[in-house]
Amino acid sequence: MTSRGEANRSHRRPRAPRRPQSRPRARPGLLVLTALFSVYVLAGKVGLSLAFIQASASAVWPPTGIALAAFLMLGYRAWPAVFAGAFVVNVTTAGSVATSLGIAAGNTLEGMVGAYLVNRFAHGLGAFDRAQDVFKFAGLAAGLSTILSATTGVTCLALGGYANWADLGRIWLTWWLGDATGALIITPLLVLWARTAPDDLPRGRPLETAGLFLSTILIGLAVFGQDRALFGLTTFPLTFLSTPPLVWAAFRFKPREAATLVAVLSGIAIGQTVRGSGPFATATANESLLLLQAFLATVFLMILPAAAVVEERRRVAQEREDLLVREQAARAEAEGADRAKDEFLAMVRHELHNPLAVIISAVSVLERTGDPDDIAVRARGAIRHQITHLSRLIDDLLDVAGVSGGRIVLACRPLNLASSVERSVGVLADTGRLERHVVDVRVEPVQVNADPARLDQIVSSLLTNAIKYTPPGGAIRVRVGEEGGEAVLRVEDTGVGIAPELLPRTFDLFGQDERRSDRRQDGLGVGLALVRRLVELHGGRAAASSDGPGCGSVFVVRLPRIAAPWPEADRVRTARPPAFQGRRALIVEDDADARKMLRLALELAGHEVHVVDDGYKALNIAAIHRPEVVLISTDLRGMDGYEVARRLRVTLEGAEMRLLALTARGQPFDRLRGLDFNAHLVKPVDLRELALITARWGSASSNPVNRSYPQVVDNSVLRGQQLSRPSRPWLSGQ
Repeated sequence: MTSRGEANRSHRRPRAPRRPQSRPRARPGLLVLTALFSVYVLAGKVGLSLAFIQASASAVWPPTGIALAAFLMLGYRAWPAVFAGAFVVNVTTAGSVATSLGIAAGNTLEGMVGAYLVNRFAHGLGAFDRAQDVFKFAGLAAGLSTILSATTGVTCLALGGYANWADLGRIWLTWWLGDATGALIITPLLVLWARTAPDDLPRGRPLETAGLFLSTILIGLAVFGQDRALFGLTTFPLTFLSTPPLVWAAFRFKPREAATLVAVLSGIAIGQTVRGSGPFATATANESLLLLQAFLATVFLMILPAAAVVEERRRVAQEREDLLVREQAARAEAEGADRAKDEFLAMVRHELHNPLAVIISAVSVLERTGDPDDIAVRARGAIRHQITHLSRLIDDLLDVAGVSGGRIVLACRPLNLASSVERSVGVLADTGRLERHVVDVRVEPVQVNADPARLDQIVSSLLTNAIKYTPPGGAIRVRVGEEGGEAVLRVEDTGVGIAPELLPRTFDLFGQDERRSDRRQDGLGVGLALVRRLVELHGGRAAASSDGPGCGSVFVVRLPRIAAPWPEADRVRTARPPAFQGRRALIVEDDADARKMLRLALELAGHEVHVVDDGYKALNIAAIHRPEVVLISTDLRGMDGYEVARRLRVTLEGAEMRLLALTARGQPFDRLRGLDFNAHLVKPVDLRELALITARWGSASSNPVNRSYPQVVDNSVLRGQQLSRPSRPWLSGQ
């Protein structure tokens, strides 16, 4: 068996990506060696039949190519067959046993050295896959290693007395050129066909393949054959006509077909030249063959590298196409996983908000029917506050996931940043969050193009962060103005500050540091990360600074400023909701607890309420009682809320109803699906917010539906806020 090092050298894989190569056997069997011996002897006899200058030196020597291909494919253990074949060919033709042994040794050494050089420097069996390796093969195997055989053979003949010293130069040249051409023409032919897999045979273009081979044969006969005299072409050099079919093969097929056509053309040219015809049959037979072999070697050096370049580009294009297919498949898989994640997050939001909605409704009921004792009031307030806080944590966490995944789409419009800040400060003041701090707010009107809900979320998160890290009695300063053509929001506090080493990670996800050990509210560390990502989505930037622990912090948000598009009278302003009268309401909710609490709360507020748990019942009840307001959960089992709204809208009575979507998502996709709704409420629904919306609607007789962009009230951002006057006429009852 071959050694491990020898096997590695013989079959080193090419550096560039290429087709799988057939691996040589570890040890050629007796049958293989016998076949190699027989082929070598037969080819040698054919070659020596064309020896015109000396019986052992021929300008046509295919055995060199056979031996080199054998060493490349079978390994160096094939040397006995090569040595024996060379000895038999020579000893049965001319010379003595001694000269035959010397010549056989030179031929065997030639093939082994050539195979070693090709394995070492030209990638072995992959030598014909790249143009540079083809040239290396020609220089090392055909040009360099053949010197050994020619020199050894000529020396043996001279020492044995079978050649005159004066003729050694011509004999050496003939020997060397015959061996070199045999290596160039025969070795690629054998190696490339041996590497051909059954499914890699030329198929699909039988007519082109047949036309290519037929044209090569006909042109070869026309250029080198005796029939040229019939057309008076004997005096014209027509060798250039033999190259077009070869170029055709190089560009349209593989190097294998190109090498095959070169071999076919060589056989025709050699046969016709020996018969004394063709453009090279102008001198002695040996000289004619030398000129022809030089021409064929040149043809090889033009055609095989060109075929290798074309095949390499074709292979690169195929690999690029395969890579594109894999990339598209991976993208489709990633998009599927992303959709699955979206669905999972939506389900998580829905499942977490449903129980919170029940608790909020229950608190609203207790506020109307419970004990007015001060302790009970504070207890209910604490429950409401903590539920609101828990809802905010859930929404912040899911919103960060949405922003990170690129799933948050902004619905931007011109807004006054100062109004958003005043509104957020007012909400915090109304809920008692600012009672223990000194708050200084100074704002100047400055317009930005922003998503109203997300802008309020940014402002609220910064203010909440300042409250969280500022001890009681500390100061919080809020400033809004214009700097350098940008709208600037600055929130400064006298709180615990930020250590210098923590400043770079202030806005990182889960980067909340332990600035205090006695914080009254522990968050998830996603609020500031969400602020930065939402600000960046608006084309702005957020920054934080601090002089160190105990020195307070400054958070600055900069957004692109725009010109004020509306007159002052149209600016958004806050107002307390007007009183409203009882309405006929229909609740479509499949969660029993949520349905009961919401019904009880609405009935206590003076509404006439009907409840159902699926969409089909909702359609029947709506036709009978004709409710003015229908609250529909979008996540109903069976017929979902979007389908219920669509079917209601096409009925005569449904066209006048106010439809509210109760959703756990509130994403743009859900808004676009819910164009039949007048507004969306994000769970958990605060009844005070529901009252604010219903109070704004005029009589049920005026109910145009804006199908371009329904309103979404995101309770995670507007929890506890007094809603500003809407700018859309269908929402305000205009």
